[in-house]
Amino acid sequence: MKVYWGMLAPENVKPSRRRLTLGLGRAVMLYNEAAVPGLGGLWFIRQAALALIGIQVAEEFPSAGSKIEVANAIEALACWVGYQERDWSRGDWRLRGPLKLKSLDDRKLERTFRRLKSPSSYVTQPMRMGCVEALPGMGFVDANGSRFNSFSVNARGHELIEAVFGEKGQGRRYVPAYLRDWVRGEPDNFTTSLRQKLNPTSDAGQNARKVMREALAFPGPDAERRRNALAWVERIDAGGKFGVNPHTHWTNRPEEIDDHHWKDMRAGAVLVQTRSAAIGVLAHIEQEIVVHSRLNLTRPLPEGVSASLRLWRKEAQGFLALDGHGPSEAAAAAREFCNESLQSDVQAITKLVNRENHTLRVTGNAVVPTAAWRTDAVLTVDDGEGNASGIDTAAEGAEDGALVPAERDVLPLAISPRLVYLRRLALDLNGQLGMFIEAQGRN
Repeated sequence: MKVYWGMLAPENVKPSRRRLTLGLGRAVMLYNEAAVPGLGGLWFIRQAALALIGIQVAEEFPSAGSKIEVANAIEALACWVGYQERDWSRGDWRLRGPLKLKSLDDRKLERTFRRLKSPSSYVTQPMRMGCVEALPGMGFVDANGSRFNSFSVNARGHELIEAVFGEKGQGRRYVPAYLRDWVRGEPDNFTTSLRQKLNPTSDAGQNARKVMREALAFPGPDAERRRNALAWVERIDAGGKFGVNPHTHWTNRPEEIDDHHWKDMRAGAVLVQTRSAAIGVLAHIEQEIVVHSRLNLTRPLPEGVSASLRLWRKEAQGFLALDGHGPSEAAAAAREFCNESLQSDVQAITKLVNRENHTLRVTGNAVVPTAAWRTDAVLTVDDGEGNASGIDTAAEGAEDGALVPAERDVLPLAISPRLVYLRRLALDLNGQLGMFIEAQGRN
C-alpha cells in the first residue's frame, strides 16, 4: 500500500482502504499551503474551467441543483466525452470514472443531466474537489465561505470560462449556452466542435494559458511563494525536455526559492516522513496481533516493533532539529507528535495507538483490536516505508491523477505534492501536459 500527502481517492475505493492522519491532517494541510499557497489540488487548466462553468450554470439555473451537483454532472459529461474520443482507452490522468461511465455507455443510456447528477453515475471525489482552495486563492471566484456552494464566478473566472469554452464561429454552438440547455433537459446535439470543447484532454488554448498564468500571479497572502515555486518547477523541464534539470537534494536550495520558504518545505517533508515511520510502527503492531491476537506491553517488544520505534524516533529527532519551521500551528502540532515518540516504549506506543483511534486500543498492558478490526485491512510492514509520503492508498494509480514515482524522482524526497501539481500545471501552461502524460505512460 503506497501512501501520499493528502491525495484524493480514485474511483473504486476498496473496502480495505484506510486513512491514517494520526491527528496531523491539519498540520500537513498547513505545510502544503506554505509550500504553494492557494493551489490546492489544481493541476491543469481545464480542471478549473470545468468547475467554474459548473458554478456559472448553477447560478443561472438554481432550480437544477446545488453548485456541487451541477459541476459534478458537467465534469462527468466531459469525462464521458473524453473517454469516447479515446474509444474508452485509459491512461490519461485528466479523465476520471472509466468504469461507471463505461457501464452507462454500454447500456446505451443517454447522457442526461438528471442521470449524471446522480452520485452513483460518477466518482465520489471528482476533480472539482481539487479546486476548492485554488478558485478563491487564485482569484477566480468570490467566496462567502470556504465551501464550493458558496462560490460565485467573478470577472477573472468568466474570463477563463470564455477562454476555454467560449469560442464562437460558423457552425459552432456556444458551450455555456449548450450546457444551460442540457441542464434544463433539452435535446442535445454533440457536434465535433462541442465534443472538443468539453473534452478535458483537449488543449486549453493560448488565451486560457494567459489567463491562468496571470491568476498564478494573483496578489494574496504569500502569493510570491507561488510565483517563485512556478519559476522553479518550470526550470525542471526547460527547453521542452522533461526532467532535464532535476532537483532532488534538500541540501541544495533552488535559486528561485528563498531560505525561509525552503525550510518550511523541508519541515513539511520531514513531518510526513516522521508520520510515515509511525505508520510503520502500527504496521508491525498489527502484524503481531494477527499472530498473537494482542501485543503484550509488559514483555520485551518484538524486534520488528522495536526497530520501527527506533526509526520513528530518528525521524522525529530530525524534525525537532529543524527548530520549528513552518506555520506556527502546524509546527506546534508536529513537535507534540515528535516528542511523543521520545517517551518510553509503552508511553510512545500508547500515544500512537490513541492517535490511530480506530482499529486498535490499549487495554491494561496490551494493545488489542477493536470491534472495527478486519484482517483484510491490516497494515503491511512496508506501509511506513517506500516514498514516505502520507495518508491514503491509490488503487488505480495515475489513472485518477495520483502522483507517479517518476514525478517525485525529479524533486526532493517527500516534498509536498503541490510542487508536483504545480509542475503539471506549468507543463499545461506551456502546452506540454498531454505529451508529458503520454511519455509517462510509455515509461
